[in-house]
Parts: sequence; C-alpha cells; structure tokens
Amino acid sequence: MPPSDPIPTAPDAPLPLVASGVRVRLGGVAIVDEAALTLVPGDLVLLTGPNGAGKSTLLRALVGLLPASGEVQVLGHPPTSLAAKRAFAFAPDEPALYEDLTLAEHVRFQALLYGRPEAEERTLAALAAFDLTPKLGEFPGTHSRGMRQKLSLALTLGLALPMTLLDEPFNGLDLVSQERLAAALAERTREGGAVLLTGHQRELGGLLGARVVELHDGRLQDA
Repeated sequence: MPPSDPIPTAPDAPLPLVASGVRVRLGGVAIVDEAALTLVPGDLVLLTGPNGAGKSTLLRALVGLLPASGEVQVLGHPPTSLAAKRAFAFAPDEPALYEDLTLAEHVRFQALLYGRPEAEERTLAALAAFDLTPKLGEFPGTHSRGMRQKLSLALTLGLALPMTLLDEPFNGLDLVSQERLAAALAERTREGGAVLLTGHQRELGGLLGARVVELHDGRLQDA
C-alpha cells in the first residue's frame, strides 16, 4: 500500500486510546466492569475471551456506539466527538455496508467522507490484496459473507487512521485472506497505527505477535 500520513509520536502527543473505569450495563447487568486499556502508536492488541464475555460490547463502548461510564479518550478527545471519529476506523463483526453503492463507490465515498483522498488508493490496494478488484462494479448484496467481510476490512484499513478497531476480523475468511489480513495488520502497526482486534482464540495473539488481553467477568487482564 502507499505510505500513510505520519502519525504524531512526540512525547507529549495524545495517545490513540486511553480508557479507564469503563463500565457498560445492559438490562441491569454489568457486561463490562471497570475496564482499563491504553494503546500507544504501533500497538497491536488482541482482546480475547469466551463467547458472551463482552468483547464486542467493549469495542462498541470505546468508539461511542454504546453508552458507558468511565473515561475514554481517542487522541485526547471523547469518542463521540468529530475529532475522535476522524482518528479511528471501526469494522464491526457484521459488515455495515451501503447496499446501493458498488464497491468502487464505497471507496470513493469513504475517501470524501473522511477528507482523505489518499485513502482511495490505499483502499483499492487493500481490495486488490483480497482479490476483489474484478468486483469493483458490483454491489455488496451480490457477495458472500466472506467477500463482504473483505470489503469492510479493506475500507477500514485503507483509511490508515491512528487507531483501528476490528471485531472478529478473521471470521469468515479463507486461509489466504487470513494471511493477507495478518500482513496488513503488521504493516499498519509498522506505520505507527494502533490496532485493537477481538478473537476467541488467544493463540491468534502469538501468530500475530500481538499483546493479548482477556475479558473475564467483565474485567480486562493480561492473558
């Protein structure tokens, strides 16, 4: 992929993510309880835990999609602020796509939305890595779950923002695509971006060279 814009690394620069005391209650039950997590530039962190542990819930709270108590800062800004939203990219476990836009139109629209024209070239390169270039004129609804997942990941990684969050990104991918995703994550961190992803198997952390944290009983701990 073409190089991304430099990411601030000065000693006094705000970090991609600082979260402390994060608590999410659903139906009166604390799904996430006093979670704390910090990401610095170049971090690759795997959030693991059993089904129902609250991994997706925590990710959604960190990006402001779920109400939560505690403190969350993205590059020094609240996650719901416009400044924060321009600093992170999030790929949910179920791809969120525009069914009336072709793949190529997704790429152009996203670059315009974020005001990052260079993202178009990077995203097209990511789509090529996933062998989706021949599909650029097609609509997401004509694609399998795995192909939709690849489009979602390419759009997210193509932005090359300071923080990238991926919920179960390896689900639904064939082995070759998994290897290419692992390479893309390594490249993103080499460029100075911070990446937080979820996965059920902690062994994935060793394969990726990632720091592993586990969500257990609503609390985070090093695995």
